[in-house]
Amino acid sequence: MSDFTMPLVLDLDVVSLTMSLVNIASPTGEEGGLADSIQDALAPLAHLSVERVGTTVVARTAEPDDAADRVLVAGHLDTVAGAPDAFAYVEMGRLVGPGACDAKGGIAVMLKAAASPHPRNATFVFYDGAETGRDGLTQLAESRPDLVTVDAAVVLEPTAGRVSTTEPTHPVLARLVELADAPGPPAVPLSCSGAQALAARGIPTAVFGPGDPRLAHSPDELVPTAELTQCEHVLRTWLQG
Repeated sequence: MSDFTMPLVLDLDVVSLTMSLVNIASPTGEEGGLADSIQDALAPLAHLSVERVGTTVVARTAEPDDAADRVLVAGHLDTVAGAPDAFAYVEMGRLVGPGACDAKGGIAVMLKAAASPHPRNATFVFYDGAETGRDGLTQLAESRPDLVTVDAAVVLEPTAGRVSTTEPTHPVLARLVELADAPGPPAVPLSCSGAQALAARGIPTAVFGPGDPRLAHSPDELVPTAELTQCEHVLRTWLQG
């Protein structure tokens, strides 16, 4: 761990938590500080078992029922390298800052969902290196397949709150699609390498999260605060079973 870890307060609302995450710089290759903060925030929670694999943080429901479905929820810690340092701010219903869209908003949604116990067995993976060709989720699937042995997976990437899935009729993922019920054109396909790696292993996989994917890596990256709130509601409801 780093000598100093920026504390994260999971009791904050999802917008304030996203601001906290944006304010912890984590360009690709320098995700360790954010990983430390997430590990420290989740470790005290009695319903989770937290493990560090390199710069990836894995949090699992502590006493899984082997007879029940287990889902994986994943999101990446890194932002594109070279983005200027800036503090997050909210203006006219939009949260602006480096990585707000890709994918600090999704990480905040994950953290809010992970913070409370829920009936569905879940594994939360906060991984590094998504902005490279060799992301931490793909590496985890190869080195620790036991941690990604699940019935379905959701990767938090900006999709404007819509669900893109390889298997829309899969009961677990169909429920996510039903809950999201976002208007507009279909979301982007499974373009991120982590989602592709899970799907290649035969895991029914969806991509879902707040933010317009067209704004990822842009100088004025932002995420609508209403999408943060809605995506948190959808994910937490989905984890209720």
